Amino acid sequence: MPEVIDKLGKYIIVNKVGKGSTGDIYLGHDPFYGRDVAIKLYKSDHLDQQEAEAQRKMFFNEAHMVGMLQHPNILPIFDAGEEDGRYFVVMEFIHGARTLASYTKKDKLLRMDDVLEIVFKVAKALHYAHGRGVIHRDIKPSNIMLTMDNDVRIIDFGIAMVKNADLSTIEGIAGSPSYMAPEQIESKEITLRTDLFSLGVVMYELLTGARPFIASSLSKLLHQIVYATPIPMHTIRPDVLEVLEDIVMRALQKDSSRRYASGLEFAAELTNAFQHLNDQEDILTQQEHFSKLRRLKFFHDFSYPEIWEVMRASKWDEYEANQEIVKEGEMDDCFYIIVEGEVGVQSSGRTVGHLRAGDGFGETGYLQSARRSATIVAESDVTVLRVRSTLLEQASAACQLQFNKVFLRTLIRRLQS
Repeated sequence: MPEVIDKLGKYIIVNKVGKGSTGDIYLGHDPFYGRDVAIKLYKSDHLDQQEAEAQRKMFFNEAHMVGMLQHPNILPIFDAGEEDGRYFVVMEFIHGARTLASYTKKDKLLRMDDVLEIVFKVAKALHYAHGRGVIHRDIKPSNIMLTMDNDVRIIDFGIAMVKNADLSTIEGIAGSPSYMAPEQIESKEITLRTDLFSLGVVMYELLTGARPFIASSLSKLLHQIVYATPIPMHTIRPDVLEVLEDIVMRALQKDSSRRYASGLEFAAELTNAFQHLNDQEDILTQQEHFSKLRRLKFFHDFSYPEIWEVMRASKWDEYEANQEIVKEGEMDDCFYIIVEGEVGVQSSGRTVGHLRAGDGFGETGYLQSARRSATIVAESDVTVLRVRSTLLEQASAACQLQFNKVFLRTLIRRLQS
């Protein structure tokens, strides 16, 4: 029967919340500071002498980090202790956080811009740690936490190398094989660029749902890391941009001198890529919007350049069912075109009509800034194009003429009905 632990040092144990390769994770409470904490209790049972020694070294490594790394994207270590032969480390507890291992499957991938933001934050945090003489040596998805508000924390410095520290460092090959750099496998000098190689592997996996090096045995895997070139990411995921491919391939260079010189340089490249990605997404979004508009009956007589003019003078808005889009008695200078969905027209609290995709409303307020004579309520999820008169006045005369024609037809049809 497993031992029930209710206290470690001054910390009250609430319950067990996780299990790692080196020990169990508990939710604890610090009565002195009045805060919840995460407590990693290192394994102590059923270990041979070599395993016990490795655990002891990892504990002292993490204990050395108490208060040392204070960065918003590194999980802070508050305390470390030993009680009755049991070693434990006390860290910040983040409610609802998950590791990036949750997002490495092809059907669970994060958006590309989210991946760039995450890797950017990790690169900057590693730059901070490297500047303080700390090399993590075990960067992988399960050692990077994502909080509920999409912030990042690097965790588990158990096998980190600390410059000029009088510690019993873990020697030889240490780390997780799939994320190791060639120099880790070949027992060559470990540098800050070792962490950046591992971060490149993480980025590859987060973007594609596959690891760059895969083999049927450990020996074949290690051989691949040292000698093989990864499959290009776009062959796995066709929409991966070339700029992202270039960033990852530079991080995965076998020769460490050809990788990024620092986490800061890696982060700078990601900033450029992020801008490029946003530019591409803006272009794609605008193209998608244009394609939807030109199919609407409202725009049948508009030329393509005139539709683009309307888009520049308007805003794309979305509403959920039962949401009010405009309210009776209000004043504004906007005209609305329904792109998708259906709305109800209400006057004095009574539904008097319905409008669908391709219909417009609000022309009275648009033309003379009069008070709204009806309330428009979304009857389903609705997308509308909101056109502001002051912006459309800057459009070409031909575009404004087309708008006026549609308004006249709409007003005549409504008067007839």
